[in-house]
Amino acid sequence: MLSSVADLQQLLRGNTNSQSIAILNNVMAETIGMSMHNAVTAQHNAQMLNSATTTSTCARILSVIGAGAPPPPPPPPPAPTPLPTPAGPVTPTQTTTTTPTTTTTTTTTPSGTTTTTPASGTTTTTTTTPAQGN
Repeated sequence: MLSSVADLQQLLRGNTNSQSIAILNNVMAETIGMSMHNAVTAQHNAQMLNSATTTSTCARILSVIGAGAPPPPPPPPPAPTPLPTPAGPVTPTQTTTTTPTTTTTTTTTPSGTTTTTPASGTTTTTTTTPAQGN
């Protein structure tokens, strides 16, 4: 009789235990996962703190022994000036504006500018640029 009662209890416990054990396993897996995540985060934060401390200590050591920041880079060199164009033969250029008239007065200046004034008061100017040689 004890055997049948024990078997009955084990049967009832087995059915109920399987569901509760599954939930327990899920909670346990989640807890282990979170603890692993927290351990990795703590290790990362410790490494960052270690790097910052080392950098700060090196900066203090360098400031005590007199090593300052490196000097700024030199300014860029000035831009090169363009080379003059070679002097080659230049052909004379002539610009003429004319007005037909019967009586004119012509004046020539030493720079090569010729001014023609007709009797009606209209002015015709002819400018000739002399050719330049080498």
